[in-house]
Amino acid sequence: MENINEHNMNELEAMRSQMQLLKQKLENQEIINDQLLRNAMSGKMSWIRKYIWFELLVLLPLCTLNFVGLKLMNPGLSVWAIASILLLVLVEILLDFYINNMSASDWQSENLLQTANKLVRMKKLRLWQVGLSLPVAIALFVWLFSGFEDKVMFYTIIGGIVGGVIGLTIGIAILIKMQSTNDSLISQIREMKDIQE
Repeated sequence: MENINEHNMNELEAMRSQMQLLKQKLENQEIINDQLLRNAMSGKMSWIRKYIWFELLVLLPLCTLNFVGLKLMNPGLSVWAIASILLLVLVEILLDFYINNMSASDWQSENLLQTANKLVRMKKLRLWQVGLSLPVAIALFVWLFSGFEDKVMFYTIIGGIVGGVIGLTIGIAILIKMQSTNDSLISQIREMKDIQE
């Protein structure tokens, strides 16, 4: 009888140690999965950082060259209008850097809810940025177009409208993609928090 009790106790002790080992493995697996998920979320934001650097290093110089060429072809254009448009482009790029700034510590912090709130704030600021800068850009281009000679004005307006529609379409598509990236990350964070609770 004592042997049976001792044998049962040994089995229970072995089962306890196996259960403890299993719990430790599960905790380690959960930590690894959590880390992988955080890295994946950070990776989803990386295309936005790359795009902003593309704006600064490629689009801004191209815009500058374009306006310099436009000024050389049409000496009557206002240098101030061109400078104002280029300044607006530079300010927009700097705002993009500010609004879309997510550090690695945002993803590695224990409180991903703060990161989700930062993503929501980012979405709102982007909409404000577009809402405020679009009327300013339109006004600056009207000022620029007013400097063209009458015979060139018609073609310039047509080209400006076509270019404006194409640029606006591309800009809205990029904005929608940025917003959907944030929406995806916010929902992942909320699902992650729901699972942990």
